[in-house]
Amino acid sequence: MQTRRKTLSLAGSTATTLKPALTSVFKHTKSRASTRTLVTKTAVVETIQNKVVKAKTSTVVEKYDTCENTQATTVKTRSRKSAGSISPEIEMTVSSMAIASLDAPEVKVTKAKEAKLKVPEENPWSKRPLHVPTYAQEALEHLCKVDPALAPLIAKYPYSVYADHDTNYFRVLSRTIVGQQVHWKAARSIIFRFIFHYIPDVTLDSLDSGDKRFPTPEQVLATPMDQLRSCGLSERKASYIQDLARHFVEGKITFASDKAALQALTDDELAAQLLCVRGIGPWTVDMFMMDTLERLDILPTLDLGIRRGMEKHFRKDYKNGVWGTIVEGLEDGKVKKGGAKGKGSAKKGEMSCGDMERMAEIWRPYRSIASWYMWRNADESGTVTAPF
Repeated sequence: MQTRRKTLSLAGSTATTLKPALTSVFKHTKSRASTRTLVTKTAVVETIQNKVVKAKTSTVVEKYDTCENTQATTVKTRSRKSAGSISPEIEMTVSSMAIASLDAPEVKVTKAKEAKLKVPEENPWSKRPLHVPTYAQEALEHLCKVDPALAPLIAKYPYSVYADHDTNYFRVLSRTIVGQQVHWKAARSIIFRFIFHYIPDVTLDSLDSGDKRFPTPEQVLATPMDQLRSCGLSERKASYIQDLARHFVEGKITFASDKAALQALTDDELAAQLLCVRGIGPWTVDMFMMDTLERLDILPTLDLGIRRGMEKHFRKDYKNGVWGTIVEGLEDGKVKKGGAKGKGSAKKGEMSCGDMERMAEIWRPYRSIASWYMWRNADESGTVTAPF
């Protein structure tokens, strides 16, 4: 028993002796950890400050890159916070510095300049001279008589069409193919490179000013495909252009230079020749006949603008999912009228091609002019732009 008491006494005295030493070591370790944390915090703040200063004196691209890096540092800071290495005060400092760098006056001014530069430019090819054709008065009087609802549109938008019809139909159709499904700026650049391949002294400014020079179908047909591709044409469009050239060279398009032959062709005969060319569809044919040939009784049923304009114009005639009425037959000498069925039925209030054909019958023989007003009618909603 006495020996055990001495052992316990020794253990107690040892703990008493070691306690100050252990306390000192703990305080020293804690002090070193605090120092490391402080150094880390200071380094983060100095790094961000350096990046913000650099952002204010560098280019716009560098400014935005710095802001992104600063925000990334904020994310890293938040992840460290969970480990207890950075306090909320430091995190708030990092976030506020990132926001301040984004709201810097220099960046705001640059953003305003960039926004001003992004304003869409006007297509120089659309600056064509306009005129009022001789048939306009008679056509407009006819349309107001058969469809009085057109009168407000006719009063609001004076009718005019382009006066400079291009008679080089190979050039017209080639440019139309190039411009399919691309922005006018891209089409302008491709057409310039395409013409420059054959006519080295042509310039972009001269084309914008009305330079009409263009390669012949024979030249295009003799050009290897890889050279056409080097002009910016896709493989598909290059094959379309060559197929168009082949039709002109082989005489499959008969109206190339014979004005009398062109006038003798009906709309259906003209469409039959053009639709054989790869890359030319019904919409392209309709636009060609309306704009270049100025034919008066064309209804482009595949054009979204005309469809939307007609839906808006004939909205009062839409009942029970049906657009307008049709004559179903005669019985006892009386004409029965009812809703159109079958191909004339509308889906969710949209007109089908059959609906458009039937509703536009009253506009004959001036459906082209009525279509011009349907584009303006759709333009008022700001969702559709008329091609001409």
